Amino acid sequence: MRKMGNPLIWISIVLMSICGIQFLTTTKPAKAELQRSQYTMVAHAYDWGPAIDQVVIRVDTPMKAENLSKDTFKVSNSNTYVESTPREVTKAFLSDSKGNPTDSASSLFITLDMTVGPTLNAARAVAYQNDSGLSIKTKIQFDIQQQQPLYTAQSDKIENINPVQGPADPLTPQADKFSPERQFTYQDKHFGAQYMNYTSFSPANKQKHALVIWLHGAGQGGQDNNLVGLYGTNLVDLATNKFQKYFDGGFDILVPQARTYWMDTNKTTVGNANVQGGLGVKDTTSEDAIKQNSRYENAVKALIQSYLTSHPNIDRDRIYIGGCSNGGYLAMKMLIDDPDKYSAVFPICEGLLDKNVSDEDIQSIKNTPIWFTQSANDPVLDPQIYTIPTYKRLITAGAKNTHFTLLNGVYDKTGNYKDDNGQPHEYSGHFSWLNVLDDYPATEFDGTQTKNSDGTDTTVFSWLSQQKKSTSWK
Repeated sequence: MRKMGNPLIWISIVLMSICGIQFLTTTKPAKAELQRSQYTMVAHAYDWGPAIDQVVIRVDTPMKAENLSKDTFKVSNSNTYVESTPREVTKAFLSDSKGNPTDSASSLFITLDMTVGPTLNAARAVAYQNDSGLSIKTKIQFDIQQQQPLYTAQSDKIENINPVQGPADPLTPQADKFSPERQFTYQDKHFGAQYMNYTSFSPANKQKHALVIWLHGAGQGGQDNNLVGLYGTNLVDLATNKFQKYFDGGFDILVPQARTYWMDTNKTTVGNANVQGGLGVKDTTSEDAIKQNSRYENAVKALIQSYLTSHPNIDRDRIYIGGCSNGGYLAMKMLIDDPDKYSAVFPICEGLLDKNVSDEDIQSIKNTPIWFTQSANDPVLDPQIYTIPTYKRLITAGAKNTHFTLLNGVYDKTGNYKDDNGQPHEYSGHFSWLNVLDDYPATEFDGTQTKNSDGTDTTVFSWLSQQKKSTSWK
């Protein structure tokens, strides 16, 4: 019979084995890498601008959806940059890295949807700066604390996910349909070198496309055409079927961005070549300033021609230009200077003083289809000295296809945002572009509502899609 050796040694080995097994089974902790998880912010465009409405948490071990709910995490803005503000989580789900839901049984990513609103400043992704006249990215950090247990794909219980911030800039998924930001430089004989950024969208088909040129307001200038330019006025919606469906073949969108602001009349010097913003030292006494000549006008014309040259499928009979505030002003200037280049124009709360529109100008543009939009209570650009008299002069001159929607204020029409009395949230009267970019019905100046051929209410873009006029672009 085989001897076992010293029985004390065997007893010690057995005891050590038992203790080891107990250690492994009773102290199986949450994996250390989960404690080093990070989050990415996601911004979407709303009527009031871009808002951070999602965070995507990345862990290093796939998690199951079991037990995942809106109460799993508590989220608040940290007080690093702004006062700590609780954020309401409305939904939690497994996702991909960009926050899109996934049907997989497990994922490395968990997305939290959060409530936003026009008065919730803690959710704003940009803020207007009085000193520069620009909307710039806000600095935001979150404090995210796990409140309820989750389980990994291997059924390990996890209770201490506390992610740190990943990229400081939020994702802007709605802008993914647009081209990467590009630069354009033009040497103006009078104003000097002009620098702009631009982005664009083109439908993914081989049909002939219309072209819409959008000119932003003063606050969307600078050098950030995604979060500020495209998101600042919810312009990204123009690339969706909601608008594209109106046009045979869809339409391209060209979005130039001024380094300063479209009304800028300063000549470029070595000292101001890299200046950004709409405020600061303004030229108020030169002839250019008095006549409201733009340093960017010829540069925008050159950019349009360059875009048309590189996109031969653009239908030259369907080229439209419009914009809001500063952009509405430049749309009017470009129409007046070249009335044969645009099939239709849609200026919104435009800033070209009526006194700078001559009788000859009225005669030259009266045959181009125009749809004006502005609110009667606009606190920035008084319609009584800008749009209203210009519109009335066009009608008196015999314009047959000139329209004007004069709003009685700008209100939320989604039903999602209300004031303390339960009434629709009221935006600044200057924000009349919301009605156009939300595709709301557009009334005539006398308040009547016209209809499309299918019986639906006319909107600015449904009207725009019906305008065909030969242009002189090469």
